Amino acid sequence: MKPSEIITADAQQHGVDTKVALNFVAHHTTGGKGNLLQAGDSVLLLIHIGGGAAECHLYTIDPPVKLHRMLSHLLMIIKESPIKRLYGQADNEGIIKMLQSIGLDVQHSDIQKY
Repeated sequence: MKPSEIITADAQQHGVDTKVALNFVAHHTTGGKGNLLQAGDSVLLLIHIGGGAAECHLYTIDPPVKLHRMLSHLLMIIKESPIKRLYGQADNEGIIKMLQSIGLDVQHSDIQKY
């Protein structure tokens, strides 16, 4: 699937206005401030916030087992980049456990906004 299709489907699953979700991604990927990474039917938006850190947003329609593999793949790509810290909203305990299982050290934020 195209990233826009994944973002649209994810927004619909979570009751988010699809135009708002697509505009959010477009706003942050225009001008080089953000990047999209795709693996399978999962898309990760990385918004560079400086100092080797990025805000991240996951859009997915992958089932949990496939999502685990896709996140592992995306994490390998991120580890080869200048990004050393990821910040995001961690309100899904299942995703947090999945991130920990693939080797991500999930911690409370040291930045108030996150």
